[in-house]
Order: sequence, then C-alpha cells, then structure tokens
Amino acid sequence: LLLADGVGLGKTVQAGLILTELMARRLAQRILIVSPAGPLLEQWRTEMRDRFGLKMRVVDRAALDDVRRQVELGANPFDHIALALTSVDFIKQERVLAELERTSYDVVIIDEAHHCVDLGASGLRDDSLRRRVAEVLAGRCDAFLLLTATPHDGNDRSFSSLCELLDPSLVDGRGVLREVIPRWLADDG
Repeated sequence: LLLADGVGLGKTVQAGLILTELMARRLAQRILIVSPAGPLLEQWRTEMRDRFGLKMRVVDRAALDDVRRQVELGANPFDHIALALTSVDFIKQERVLAELERTSYDVVIIDEAHHCVDLGASGLRDDSLRRRVAEVLAGRCDAFLLLTATPHDGNDRSFSSLCELLDPSLVDGRGVLREVIPRWLADDG
C-alpha cells in the first residue's frame, strides 16, 4: 500500500488505524516501523503509544545488544522484538540488514519512503543502501506500507521504483509502469 498525503495530514495516524485493524483481525502480531532518525522516530513512538496503545520498542545498537544478552547465543534479536521501531539509517548497516534478512514481520511500514527510490547509477551510496533496505523488507513481510508526502518527484522512474517495491509485476524490465486494467473492468469485456 502506498499512502501518500500532504505533510502533517496524518499519515502516522492513518497507518496506526491500519495496524490496529490488522491486529484486531489477528492478521498482524509482528510489526516493524522504519523512519528517519530523530524527531520523526520519536513522533512514531509517541503516536503509537498514546493513540493506539502500541508500545513500540526503539531498535538501535543498545537495544539489539540488550536482546542478544537475553537470548541464546547466535539467536536473531529481531526474532524477539514483536513491535519494533527503528531508523532506516541504522538498519542499512550490513550486519543489521543481514539479521533482518533472516526474520519476517507481518507488517512493515516505511515512512518517508521517497528516500528509498531507485536512483540507478546516479544515486549516492546512502540512497542505494536505503533502497536495499526497502527491497529486503518488502520480501520479508505480509503487508507492506510505504508512506510519503512526495510520491512523485516529477521523475517517472522514481515513482515506478516505489510501485515496484509493492508489486514487481507493475513495472516492466525497463523501469516503466505497466498499464494495468482493473480486473473488474477487464471482466466486463
């Protein structure tokens, strides 16, 4: 799901409503929220706790080390954190991302998802690492939500790369969105 709305119009709250509905239907027990570090990360923690009663654990180096001390040697710490909140720049580290590749979540949310577009060869190393994080997480969950206030920056390839994270079949081999006819329309024939 790509949730695109203006700045300050409640994407965090909308995502929280989706999460609580999935939890009520018993479709989500393990949730990972990824956002930029800093105030936005704290906003997510506060909003999820105060509005939805979700006590997200902020995952950083200290939190992972704490979990590692509590579980058996060699265990994946992410397997032991059901409600996780972390920064994209923390989890793009090689060791952390390798641990995420070996776990799964019912729901993954990436806030400020426009930072995860595929910029191709012209992109900076940090941008390509953020893209790699998004690709890994897209394959390790049942429900994937991308939140952004800027889904389309005027570059069709950037937009199609976001869509590709949600469903690779939406994009052809050249990075161009395929024309998709809704099934209900195609069946009317």
